[in-house]
Amino acid sequence: MEQLTRVRPVNQLLKTQCIVLLIMVACVFWLYGKDVAIALCFGGMISVVNTLLLKWHLLRTVKKAGANPAKNLGGIYRCIAERWVFTLAMFMVGFAVFEFAAIPLLLGFVAIQVVLLFGNMKQA
Repeated sequence: MEQLTRVRPVNQLLKTQCIVLLIMVACVFWLYGKDVAIALCFGGMISVVNTLLLKWHLLRTVKKAGANPAKNLGGIYRCIAERWVFTLAMFMVGFAVFEFAAIPLLLGFVAIQVVLLFGNMKQA
């Protein structure tokens, strides 16, 4: 039960990110068309999957490290490194493989990151 309490804010944040992303993609699709909406959605999904990766690391660290500060710190560093590598790899895929326009891709990512930044202000 304690793990659910720790994960509850992350779950709420994921819901908020997905709702904001859906609204943004619908509005952009309506205003600018399919290509821009897909690029925006891809950028936003990079941020959502980053949050999912954060949740997975949180659960994994709680299970493996427990109350050991050294192991917890190692889990934090690993989480940071994996999130950076994932983000950079997905931007490379978006730009090089799918050839998405830069502005919508970056705006989708930044907008959902802003939700991550300000989405959990009640916890502070």
